[in-house]
Amino acid sequence: MGASRWHYFIEGQNDAQSALDDLREREFAKSWSDYDPSITSLSELVNSGALEEEGAHSIIDVDRVIESDDPEYDEDGTVRLLLPQEVVEYFGTEKPTREIVESVYSTARRRLPPLLRGSGCCTAIYEQGAPCGFAFWGMTGD
Repeated sequence: MGASRWHYFIEGQNDAQSALDDLREREFAKSWSDYDPSITSLSELVNSGALEEEGAHSIIDVDRVIESDDPEYDEDGTVRLLLPQEVVEYFGTEKPTREIVESVYSTARRRLPPLLRGSGCCTAIYEQGAPCGFAFWGMTGD
């Protein structure tokens, strides 16, 4: 089937891991319950083995936020928080808004990390200079 690129935004969160957990739960509720109604929770889905062959092709495929001083670091099944210098490099500002991230993602997503499938990246998003949530993006699936 091939890998799928995905991106999500969540507002009202100040912790990247909590934001990721919430997005995964939301995506499960939105998409997986129609696909297989016998699986009633995200943890049940993960433990069922149903994701092992192809994955969900969504944020469901990653479960942990990691930090690294190495911008090339990539770990399967994780989302790496961008370094401050990467945020400026990719988005042109230390405090990107959702609109800036959406614009860059829509026109240049192939130059954003991660370059390999199986993981993602994230950054805080801002409104009027104050953090208001997170942007997540990645590439997962078989």
